[in-house]
Amino acid sequence: MTVLGWTTWTAYQSREQPVARSYIALLGSLTLWALFALVGELPVLSSGHYISSVWPVGQFAVALFVPALWTLYTLGYTGRGSGLTAWRSLMLAAIAVPLLGSGVVIGIGPPEGVAEPILAWLLGTAILTAFGLFVYGTYLLVGLSRQHVRVSAGQVSVLTGGIAVPYLVGLSVDSSTVSGSALGLLVSGVLFTVALRRYPVMTGFPKSDYVARSRVVEALQEAVIVLDWEDHVLDANETTARLFDIPSSTLIGEPLESVAEGFRGVGLTTGTTGTVTLQTTKGRRRFQYSVSAVDGAGPASENDRSPVARALLLRDVTDQQTRDQRLTVLNRVLRHNVRNKLDVVLAHAELVDDDELQRGIQENASDLLDRSNKAREAEQLMTDSLESPEPVDIAGVTREVVDKFTSEHPESTITLAAPDRLTISSHRTVVREVLAELIDNALAHTETAEPTVRVTVSEGTEAAARISVADEGPGIPERERRILHNGTETQLEHGQGIGLWFVNWAVTQLGGDLSFAENDPKGSVVTVRLYDTEY
Repeated sequence: MTVLGWTTWTAYQSREQPVARSYIALLGSLTLWALFALVGELPVLSSGHYISSVWPVGQFAVALFVPALWTLYTLGYTGRGSGLTAWRSLMLAAIAVPLLGSGVVIGIGPPEGVAEPILAWLLGTAILTAFGLFVYGTYLLVGLSRQHVRVSAGQVSVLTGGIAVPYLVGLSVDSSTVSGSALGLLVSGVLFTVALRRYPVMTGFPKSDYVARSRVVEALQEAVIVLDWEDHVLDANETTARLFDIPSSTLIGEPLESVAEGFRGVGLTTGTTGTVTLQTTKGRRRFQYSVSAVDGAGPASENDRSPVARALLLRDVTDQQTRDQRLTVLNRVLRHNVRNKLDVVLAHAELVDDDELQRGIQENASDLLDRSNKAREAEQLMTDSLESPEPVDIAGVTREVVDKFTSEHPESTITLAAPDRLTISSHRTVVREVLAELIDNALAHTETAEPTVRVTVSEGTEAAARISVADEGPGIPERERRILHNGTETQLEHGQGIGLWFVNWAVTQLGGDLSFAENDPKGSVVTVRLYDTEY
């Protein structure tokens, strides 16, 4: 009784889990059975004909109800809801009514020849019902173990044994030496303790066609993942399988964080929303996610709306976020930078006879033209990055860009450290323009007549390719980094140009990461990490 009582209390500590109530009720009934068996063995409480008969009757009554509670538990555990429906009430009544009828017959005390057949029929009906419920509950559990990888044959054996042992031992052990029920219940307590510690016995595992197919539209373009109480995958739609390049059958039973590592440490309680970066077949993408409860459905749970699982919806918002950022900044360029430059042009136009002012007009006009061209190039490259990826030799592309700038800027020292070849699936044009922008930016913001730029290409441990551009200039202001990190601009806080925005957009569209660091002794190191879209 002590073992069963402790196990029941331990289970009660996790009573918020989906099928905890039915599991606790099952353990509680076994504990009550053990209590009756223990009290029945005490000489003081078993003396007297009336008192001594109470404990065996109590044991018998509880023993009949245990299979019913077992079936209620397995119904909830297999995703059929844990509420008390009309059918389940009838199931319990099929045991309770014969027991009550037997009590009435004994209380009335009819002649022995009349009472015996009536009692035999009533108690026989209750026993057969209890046996049938035990078989049905076991059948449900065995069926689940064949469909779900997380429900092992060992778990089924331990749970089923915990129910069956008190009956089997009670019938086979010589009662003159030891109480068979007490011994069986001791073994049962040990088995249920093992089950509680080792297996997810209170999580619940709705069948995939019962939950995902009846509650989730398979044709959704968004990824939908059905999770159990412990964030393991119960089912997923085909979009999810394509997104992570993992067959649906392989996904089932896996922890969510092993499928989508970006969810490591993220709380996914019902109603949670947010954004997360995940590695997909299209590279690293930004997703907006939301978590909703999946409650019982179907006739078996018509009156039971307690959650049996959670549905995680993933919507790819990478293109939307990048597009929104692009429109915001391009609008700022046209509205703020271009307007200011035009004001300068108009002011100098009135004094065009002055050579110095004429140069000012030309310089500002040229700067305006460069900004406009860069904005147009950024828009074009964003379109290019939406095309299908192709094999790109990152080392070769970097070597081409470095050679081009070396020939155009002979006064500069541009060094390159790269392997002979480093090929990933990406977009060649976009990669080339990102490198060109980073090197051009490093040369343009130098404080010396002979700038030095170091370019490094390597195969990263966390990424397919790692490209770093280091300069010895004044460094990238913290304000610029903050604006890029926040992903938006305001009238009061905005960048000085669109160069870094262009790089940020392009790297994001490539499914990569962009980071900044201080160079030693001065300057900046900009690092681009690119991930192979076909890993």
